[in-house]
Amino acid sequence: MKQSTDTLWTAITGGASITLAYLLGGLDNLVAAFAIFMVCDYITGIIAGAKDKQVSSRRALKGLGKKAGMITFVIVANQLDIITGNQNGFLRDAMLTFLIATEGISIIENLDRLGLKAPSFLAKVLEQISEKGEGK
Repeated sequence: MKQSTDTLWTAITGGASITLAYLLGGLDNLVAAFAIFMVCDYITGIIAGAKDKQVSSRRALKGLGKKAGMITFVIVANQLDIITGNQNGFLRDAMLTFLIATEGISIIENLDRLGLKAPSFLAKVLEQISEKGEGK
């Protein structure tokens, strides 16, 4: 039985994954939570847009662009930690926490558009985290 593997595809996806993990400062619980929140926000946004009959490829692409911008913020914060010698990754972790809170608020807003009410304590916690990240 002959096995067929696409070495080029494996090299590209493996290299991209390793590079992204390095740029993000590693793959830990914060990065995993951030990725999960981004996916949930994107999906709930599409569903809420479909309900309101406002789905378009342009809006979807704009949403993906915002997600790419958020990832760029994390990369920048991680690189600032590296060049300033900050070994504990404070800036990266603060940026991830702020972005997770922002995504969480957006998820709650999307679910509200669908007629689902989130518990008030959840919205309050996310808003507090977001405000701390903004320095308020």
